[in-house]
Amino acid sequence: MERSVQNTNRNTLLLALAWLVALVATLGSLYYSEVRNFIPCTLCWYQRIAMYPLVFLLGIATWRGDAGIRPYALTLSLLGLFWSSYHLLELWVPGLAPNVCKGPIPCNVEYIPSFPIPLQAGIAFLLISLALWLVRPAR
Repeated sequence: MERSVQNTNRNTLLLALAWLVALVATLGSLYYSEVRNFIPCTLCWYQRIAMYPLVFLLGIATWRGDAGIRPYALTLSLLGLFWSSYHLLELWVPGLAPNVCKGPIPCNVEYIPSFPIPLQAGIAFLLISLALWLVRPAR
């Protein structure tokens, strides 16, 4: 019984951590686009598509203590990690990754060269993925 309670508390903390990271990343991306007026490229939008739902999914899962969200949220997070990694390849190794950007903003524009936005997103997706990986659903 005590082990089950410990597992539930641990899962809730991990879900809360993942939710907090997703919330900060989402608010950060909205700050960049709405306040700083950084226009998101195509790959940025793909990363946002993976991040934004995580705020709601992980928030509800944390509130309910529902570790069953793990496979769904982890899938979104790993997809976002893939897109942010691809985006970083395009920034750091020109010509290695084909440019998928078709819009007015090329994907190799660096608004913050010292800490590129795709790196920020990649760190967020990695932290969320690690937290979710450690969540253990009830048996």
